[in-house]
Amino acid sequence: MDETLRNIGENLDRLCTVTVRPQGTGQAVIRHLYDAAREKLRDPLTMLAAQRLLGVLRPGEAVMIATGAGIEDFLPAGETDGPLGAAAMAWALANGAGAIPVFVTEAEYVENVAATALAAGLGRRDFDAARRVPGTCVVLPFPADDTAEPVARQYVDRYQPQAIIAIEKLGPNAVGVAHTATGLPTGKSRARAEAIFDLAASCDILTVGIGDNGNEIGCGTVIDAVRKYKEHGAVCRCPCGQGIATRVATDVLVLAGTSNWGGYGVAAALAASLGRPELLHSADVERFMLQECVRTGAADGSSGRHTLSVDGTPGIVQTSMLEMMRAVITIGLQPPRKRPF
Repeated sequence: MDETLRNIGENLDRLCTVTVRPQGTGQAVIRHLYDAAREKLRDPLTMLAAQRLLGVLRPGEAVMIATGAGIEDFLPAGETDGPLGAAAMAWALANGAGAIPVFVTEAEYVENVAATALAAGLGRRDFDAARRVPGTCVVLPFPADDTAEPVARQYVDRYQPQAIIAIEKLGPNAVGVAHTATGLPTGKSRARAEAIFDLAASCDILTVGIGDNGNEIGCGTVIDAVRKYKEHGAVCRCPCGQGIATRVATDVLVLAGTSNWGGYGVAAALAASLGRPELLHSADVERFMLQECVRTGAADGSSGRHTLSVDGTPGIVQTSMLEMMRAVITIGLQPPRKRPF
């Protein structure tokens, strides 16, 4: 990794790990998890994810992106954290690397994820058409029952993904129970996307995880830190008693104050790596994605309300984060110059 991209990656990491949470909800947790991930992975996490993705993806090849977090009564169509970050990375990979994004999510969330992807500027097709039409994606349901493993095999065989990404996708703990961030078990409708990642590990497919609490797929990479620093990390509030820390690790883990910001950080790192800042979506597109995500049923994961907000932070915070990242990459890519004064 050259020094320019390393410096950009360091700054993107700093931005996306800013924590904006109410008191008593673990303001320092992400910093601890981030430090644990850096100790293992060494390089800036957003840039490492981008570089590894660009290293394996070729035009016309699939990248699978798993997203969607919810619970039946409060978030029946999922939440606003996850789909936007997924769409941002999909846009950058489709238009920068020529990849075909294949989204997988709960059956109940398919239209929500599809609407968010369309708002990002991607077309929606079946896979055969997506191979012919640049800038398009596929959106698929993934099961919540014991058919998860055979469906994972079917999808991997059919789409031959060269990389698989999870963003804000809850994973099970060591005894197979997935939890919310507050230590409660998730509902029966949770897509068992861990089956895809277990299969990827046995097939040597690159995996990337993005999370903001420690219960998301990928955070098994720093399971000891999650159990140590995250409330309910080691002991949950359900009968299993084994904590929310997921067992599911990934090759690269990106930690963020809000998972969407981790997705934006990876998209920005992709844009910087390719020398194309325009691959990071605009503030107008961000607002449209958030509107469409909420219109199709997603709610703020902090409040359960159908508001234009993400994890308790208003829409302007999302666009502000995006514009800060844009400045990091556009200014960071400028050649050295001497001041005339």
